[in-house]
Amino acid sequence: MTSPLDELAISIADLSIHQNNKQSPYIIKSDTPEPVDDLSNFKEKFRDYLIKYKEVAENAKHIPNGEKTMIVLSPLSLKHAFGRDWVSKTYISTIVERPQRLLATSMGIAAAFSMFPSQYTLVSSKKKSPLNSPHVLKIHGKNWPRDLEEKCLESEAKLAAGQIEVPDDWNSGDIYLTRGTIDAISGVIGSIETAIDTILDSDINTPKRAFVAIRPPGHHSHPCAPSGFCLINNAQIAIEYSADKHDVTHAVILDIDLHHGDGSQDICWQKAGFEPDFGESAAGYETESDDDSSFKKEATEPKVGYFSLHDINSFPTELGYATAGNIKNASTCIMAHDLGIWNVHLQPYEKEEDFYNDYKERYTQVLKKADEYLSNARRSYELENAKNPNKKPFKALIVISAGFDASEYEVQTMQRHGVHVPTSFYAKFTSDAIKLAKRHSNGSILSLLEGGYSDGALSSGVFSHLVGLQELKWDQSWGSPEVVKELVKGCKPKWNYTKSPSTEIKKWTNEVCSIGRSLLPNSIISPITKNVNGTPSSETPSTGRVLRSRNSNFPPAQKMVQDDVAIPIDDVHVTPTPIPKTEPIEESTPTPTPLLNHTSHEGEIKSEHEGEFVKNFKKVDGNWKIIPKHEI
Repeated sequence: MTSPLDELAISIADLSIHQNNKQSPYIIKSDTPEPVDDLSNFKEKFRDYLIKYKEVAENAKHIPNGEKTMIVLSPLSLKHAFGRDWVSKTYISTIVERPQRLLATSMGIAAAFSMFPSQYTLVSSKKKSPLNSPHVLKIHGKNWPRDLEEKCLESEAKLAAGQIEVPDDWNSGDIYLTRGTIDAISGVIGSIETAIDTILDSDINTPKRAFVAIRPPGHHSHPCAPSGFCLINNAQIAIEYSADKHDVTHAVILDIDLHHGDGSQDICWQKAGFEPDFGESAAGYETESDDDSSFKKEATEPKVGYFSLHDINSFPTELGYATAGNIKNASTCIMAHDLGIWNVHLQPYEKEEDFYNDYKERYTQVLKKADEYLSNARRSYELENAKNPNKKPFKALIVISAGFDASEYEVQTMQRHGVHVPTSFYAKFTSDAIKLAKRHSNGSILSLLEGGYSDGALSSGVFSHLVGLQELKWDQSWGSPEVVKELVKGCKPKWNYTKSPSTEIKKWTNEVCSIGRSLLPNSIISPITKNVNGTPSSETPSTGRVLRSRNSNFPPAQKMVQDDVAIPIDDVHVTPTPIPKTEPIEESTPTPTPLLNHTSHEGEIKSEHEGEFVKNFKKVDGNWKIIPKHEI
């Protein structure tokens, strides 16, 4: 016989799964089995957790569905996997854009559910929308989606023959293709549609905020040219779909990835009536018009503004392949000619207090300028509407390009220039973005996963981001090195549930890791080093062939095969940063700079047992907080 608290726990677990019966008109069928999860495993693990810790369920703040954040999983994204199973283990270890990124993301999702069990709702998207969907073609034209699909189909034979499957002028260290990439990208588009159809639904009982866990990322993708790890521009496609199906007239992209989203910005120039840097002519296609393309043409709707906070010294403006053009692009600030673009550069900091001084003085310009852009757009649009009453009314959408590679826990080979953000930033910035959404888009906000390549960066960053999406208070203890270290362990293939954890940190993270692992199939969690799909190990790469220029000199194919020896550093164009000798969060992740809230009186990071927790899930000022022993 179940107790009332058990029934409450079961009820909360049931409500954690979002019921969505609406289907996109663009759904396509596949002739291969799909890794779609009905979330029954997650539901069981989450229910068991709530029954075990009844005080969590009992004290959960219950809110209507319309006030929750919907988290959209895209299991089809897992089908985009490295397929060169003939290369060395050393070469495989340099591939950072991998299916296992979604496992680390799931740890952050599970952590949010564990602390705030009634604040989120989960859906596993089974939609597949083709690359020739109208909203994709409006961003990428008819040629690039067709060519991309053809290259994916051709990759099967090339990989079987031991050949590089991408064109010679692509960066084969950043970009790979398989036949499964088609399904993955189709699933990405479908997942985006699922989120948009929900948050822009007129029903007050549907969530207005969504985080979509998708890969590969998209903000480097130009209209007709791949770049970085990106093949299509997810954020711009999302906005186009929202315009086609939900009458959105204006949108802003808030990009917080470590790297400048040159593709997203380039498409904004195109939509404003200018020739993009990498348009069809740049990609080698014939143009359909003899008109001089250098002059501005009429802007197209929806109007899109781009506002970015990034490291100016990282890709695509890293020393060695930076050009005057792309440095100017990553520094552009303009609010005219149908353009709203504002770029702000991250600065190094010593203490978290210093970072937040910069946040207040510099980084909030991204949000202030987005606010200015939408305010001016509404004013001018409504004046135009007064002359033409047949136009649809002003309707805005806020999109976050949620990259987590600026995290203090990112690998040093990705974060090569000493610039990062504290984990608390993701909660703070996201909460401030919600205020912007409430002012301009009736609270509707869409967050799409971009970068983030270490398990520590993704698990802690996603957790913080989800807390911010619900405007909840972030507690510094949740992002401490001790906590993140345990979450990283949960991403390892051989992790096992501990029956008797030795500390309260381990007791909590033990449950989080169990819940997080329930969101992905075992074939992704515990892959062999080289399986038939070429899926690499889930170990975080220790060196980086990462985000190089599309014009870099690539290592010859023979260096990828047979010998498991280190590729010469001169061939991969990476300046390595020495790894500290102190034990890191994960093998290739540096322990972050000591922060005010993470330090003892002597200014040193506490050891795992020095701040041992003795009480879990204590509620302080309405929020769950982990209380260290010395504070009780």
